[in-house]
Amino acid sequence: MAFCPACKSDWPDGTANCPICGKELDAETAEAQWVMIGSVDNKLSADFAKETLEAYEIPVVVISRSGFFGNIGLTLTAFHSGAPELFEVSVPSEEAEEASEILHLALGEKWQRKEH
Repeated sequence: MAFCPACKSDWPDGTANCPICGKELDAETAEAQWVMIGSVDNKLSADFAKETLEAYEIPVVVISRSGFFGNIGLTLTAFHSGAPELFEVSVPSEEAEEASEILHLALGEKWQRKEH
């Protein structure tokens, strides 16, 4: 199965270019391994990290590990526990080094790179 990195669509093997956008298809991108490259401690930084990597055309997923309003699970008695927020940033493994460097430059001390 071939994959278009621009349209994020799958095409049958043997297709050289994406019929939608014309970009060259990549047979290996569909099998990409994603890795968590680091974390940030607030939603504003998480949103900025996501937008920054997308501007560099690096696929990115940001996952909140702090739960709903700072609580793990839904509690109806409190809206915020005061516990620190945590957002993990994941990218395809072949983009990990470049993405981590970009976020280090963009976020500075807010970026907590995962040690390998």
